[in-house]
Amino acid sequence: MLSLRPDRTPLNEPTYLRVKRAIIGDLVSGQFAPGTHLTIETLTARYEVSHMPIREALRQLEGEGILISIAHRGFRIEAITEAYIRNIYDIRVGIESLLARRAVEKVTDEEIVELRRMHRDLSALIRSGKPALGSEGNIVFHKAIYAIAKNPEAELILEGRTRVVRTVADSLGGYTPDVYELVISEHEKMIVAFESRDATAAGQAVFDHVTAARDRLLARMARNEVFSEHRAEQPPTVVQGN
Repeated sequence: MLSLRPDRTPLNEPTYLRVKRAIIGDLVSGQFAPGTHLTIETLTARYEVSHMPIREALRQLEGEGILISIAHRGFRIEAITEAYIRNIYDIRVGIESLLARRAVEKVTDEEIVELRRMHRDLSALIRSGKPALGSEGNIVFHKAIYAIAKNPEAELILEGRTRVVRTVADSLGGYTPDVYELVISEHEKMIVAFESRDATAAGQAVFDHVTAARDRLLARMARNEVFSEHRAEQPPTVVQGN
């Protein structure tokens, strides 16, 4: 049975994923400037966790293009650029719209009813003014839709390429009141497409939703000067433990 778990929070994530969130959050907030030299020892002290989750977090961030490995010296953190965000969303929109179309082709009547219920519950979460719960509920909602497509390989690629942008959005505060109804209306179009069993409409609804999410995130990052030239030009520094 599909379910939306409003009590699920990032604290339920493995430690290495929380470390990833912390590193990206520190980058977005300006605690880490692009070019900062990161080592396992300094991050272990900073986040007060063991070496193992630090190593896994760094390995994943290197694969996602946020870190560059420096032989025998640790890692250098890269800037999160507008081009990087756009590239990740290009991947998202392609895979997610495909999965939505495939899901409509395979969805059962019972799953459609459950998706409608999840949409109703998620709408209430978004309107609740609790960004963390709304963000987490949104992830559960989208995963439930794409799971119906029964393409775990595509889901795996999607998960690996989207975690950073989700963390960036969460670091900037998640949903804000001015977008509540926009997001809910975009989800409604997706559900209506499922109820109509219109695969083309479902793919288009997801395409439009993900594209709009990209534009909202880029605008917010610009307002918060995440792409600030001043920050990008700061000299490399070594992270000190707290």
